[in-house]
Amino acid sequence: MGRRKGRKLAKTRTNNLATPRFSIVIPTYQRPEGLRNCLSGILALTAPRDSFEVIVVDDGSAVDPAYVVETFRGDLDLTLVRQPENRGPAAARNAGAARAVGDYLLFIDDDCIPTRDWLERLGAHLGANPACAVGGTCHNSLTESLYSAAQQMLMDYLYEYYNGDARRAGFCPTNNLAVPRRSFLELGGFDTSFRFAAGEDREFSARWTAHGAGLVFVRDTPVYHQHVMGLRSFLRMHFHYGRGARRFRRQQSGDSVHRRFEPGRFYWGLIVYPFRRTSAGEASALCLAQVLSQAAHTAGYLREILGERSPSG
Repeated sequence: MGRRKGRKLAKTRTNNLATPRFSIVIPTYQRPEGLRNCLSGILALTAPRDSFEVIVVDDGSAVDPAYVVETFRGDLDLTLVRQPENRGPAAARNAGAARAVGDYLLFIDDDCIPTRDWLERLGAHLGANPACAVGGTCHNSLTESLYSAAQQMLMDYLYEYYNGDARRAGFCPTNNLAVPRRSFLELGGFDTSFRFAAGEDREFSARWTAHGAGLVFVRDTPVYHQHVMGLRSFLRMHFHYGRGARRFRRQQSGDSVHRRFEPGRFYWGLIVYPFRRTSAGEASALCLAQVLSQAAHTAGYLREILGERSPSG
């Protein structure tokens, strides 16, 4: 699957939506214990077991996660899909969607744990907005980690900035996203040219809404994020975000390097946002982390431009 342009998406059928069937898709790569925690959270869901299936897509991990998956197979309607090589989370999610049978696809990451009523709440929002995609929030579980806290602060800022009108949202991350399966497949799924976990969610959100489909942001349906990060992994992640941002902007505007960036108030707001949310002492450390993240983001953006200009890029 890949990007598709053209006609608007067909409307999802609206009858019998009180108890829709869901397909929960989990891409995983090199995180067996995170996957175990995620599956444990899904096992604890209060929704009826016959209302959902679970599809785990291994994206070429060095160690086969089958030993984790097998411990849950007797309790969940569970399928393991293996990709022979690492192709990125966009391709892994598409592979899971291709195997799904539910009316709706629910995407969650292997380092996230849903709340027990996650599926019922998403089901209620989808029932009220049957042709829309619905995105929920992600909360940091590792509150003692500066870099995990800084990442949460960034996400909270993006939620506010892009989703001021929650019923006309501009951006929903893929670690907590529900979409009508038929419309997702018609659109071509996620863009597999995004090889990292960076930018594919922005591109999908933009393409989804450009085709006339609704994107609804909800705050009462969170998942909890358990992504352990140090300085190096934090900077590497934002370097990849910068590469993804450049690819996204290039797709939106052709080959022009001079694509309009967000206004200056966006970046200033990002830097000072911690002071609006927490004490001055903690905010100073978070502000510094945001500055470092934007430096890494800029480096990744420039790296992508240089790759485009090189003969092999």
